Amino acid sequence: MISEQAIDWEAIRCFVAVARRGSLSEAAEELAMSIPTMSRRIDQLEAQLGLRLVHRGPRGARLTEAGQAILQVAEPGARQLSQIARRARALQEGPNLPAVRISATESVIADVLAPRLADLRALDPSISIDLEVSNDIANLNAGRTDMAIRMVRPVEETLMARRLPVIRLGLFAAHGYLQGRDPDRLVLSEEHLIWLDRQYGEIAENVWLKGQGLEASIRFSSSSVRALLNAAVEGVGIAPLPVHAARKAGLIEVPHRPMPERQPWLVFHRDTKANARLQVVRDWIVTCFKQEIAAS
Repeated sequence: MISEQAIDWEAIRCFVAVARRGSLSEAAEELAMSIPTMSRRIDQLEAQLGLRLVHRGPRGARLTEAGQAILQVAEPGARQLSQIARRARALQEGPNLPAVRISATESVIADVLAPRLADLRALDPSISIDLEVSNDIANLNAGRTDMAIRMVRPVEETLMARRLPVIRLGLFAAHGYLQGRDPDRLVLSEEHLIWLDRQYGEIAENVWLKGQGLEASIRFSSSSVRALLNAAVEGVGIAPLPVHAARKAGLIEVPHRPMPERQPWLVFHRDTKANARLQVVRDWIVTCFKQEIAAS
């Protein structure tokens, strides 16, 4: 007989993530854990319930009939569990409200948000901000982050997304690199490119690069957009950069086939939609983007 005390609620959270993602690896990434740990949690839950819940194969994970039935009651429970961390975080300092934690990429934090923190202080001096460099959606679901700025709209039902102004990308180089050459006449396959490294996978910039047949022209790569910007400023080569940041740094755009635009999203948990304090911060973020993008 199964007792309620025997249920591992962390395993339930893992099970719901696998059901939503259809993949152990993607579920593990969402919850910031290793694939072996995710698999072990599912094994433990199946053993506790005495049921086979998930079929696992090379093409992903799919629920059994029993898994579908358990999901109907597990999913609402998982949503309630996600609220515990947020509620605890709000209570842990009593009347002293904790800092609002915003997760975003390095370049968004450095170029869009940090320079405008004084504007937020003018709106509400009581709000403290913690800017966290991260690409991890899992922190939102776990209650460790209040809101995040991401370049992909999330699919989780627990999350909401607010569209931000589109970020235009371009190829940029410094005067020192061009040395008087006409940017319109450059042949990119003969130039030095500096690019985002492969850890980002099939993002728009990398797909564009491959489509142009320019992978062999890369001379320097980094996971940091700021590193690419600084390298371009120092004349290392031509970099794909957000137009607003590159122009502010005094770089020159190299005309070529248009690069894809990036659509940022302001992502937050559905439970926090009505929180007036967080709404002030979300509106401030939207204003920051409008100001920064308009300036480019």
